[in-house]
Amino acid sequence: MKNKEDKNIEKLVGDMMASNPIERPSVDFTSAVMSAVLVTKAKSSLVYKPLISKRGWFIILLAFIALSVFLILNQQIVPLNKYFDLSAVHFVQFLKPFSGLNISPLTANVLIAASIMLLLQLFLLKRHIDKLFRK
Repeated sequence: MKNKEDKNIEKLVGDMMASNPIERPSVDFTSAVMSAVLVTKAKSSLVYKPLISKRGWFIILLAFIALSVFLILNQQIVPLNKYFDLSAVHFVQFLKPFSGLNISPLTANVLIAASIMLLLQLFLLKRHIDKLFRK
């Protein structure tokens, strides 16, 4: 039974192959394919894009400066103003929204340490990624 089905399938395939003409590619088929490959290869090359953009670095710098200024000017918890004379600068209007916020010395130290570690890690990651793209 199986042998008869195989013969029928072979006859059907043979008839289909005989009825369809053999297709031939155009004369410039190889050159067209190769030019398409070269264009695709040129588009897919690696382009260096920084991990953190200049705008991102600017925002990080502003956040770090804002945190530092806040910790310096917060006289009740972190008395850093004895080292800096900021009597001529009046930031009282900027600190009014934060007047009810109390930060313990431990929290202030943790925030400063975390900020320093974050900046250090970002610097090291950027240097590592730069080395990868230079090779």
